[in-house]
Amino acid sequence: MSQGQPDWAALYQRHKDAMHRVAASVLRAAGLAGQANDVVSDAMRSLINSPPADVQNWEAVMVTAAKRKALDLLRSAAVRHAGPELDAEYDQVDPVDIAEDVADQVDRERARAVAWDGLSVLDARHRRVVWEYIALELPRADVAAELGVSPARVSQMAKRALQELRRYVDEQGGAA
Repeated sequence: MSQGQPDWAALYQRHKDAMHRVAASVLRAAGLAGQANDVVSDAMRSLINSPPADVQNWEAVMVTAAKRKALDLLRSAAVRHAGPELDAEYDQVDPVDIAEDVADQVDRERARAVAWDGLSVLDARHRRVVWEYIALELPRADVAAELGVSPARVSQMAKRALQELRRYVDEQGGAA
């Protein structure tokens, strides 16, 4: 070993725990505490490649180097874009299978589309009864007043319109 070169192994053994604690505490908030060993190794490599001169407190120098390397890691583009590592609890298959729910929703949407198309088989008055009385749930008496018929006639028209819609949907292969 040349004159003026510190005993790196001895310094590392003496201050590695403090370096690791500081690096881990800096990285913990970002969920990267597991990379503290790598940061300490990088700090040691940096110190060995460019040893400081006239050091009075090696612990302070080594801990500062570890802290700066940890901060460099947090500022790196890879960490900023990747985000923190996921915990093991997030690395699980979701026990809820939504495939059946999605399939049911698709079937309902198809049936709605067929029913919507089926409105074209109704005349304007029956379409209006279906829309206002059944879909919008307006009071039967209000719909009857608009159409100039009795409330009982609105019920009859709604029943007939629904029968025609069911027949159309069945012909199209949908289920209502």
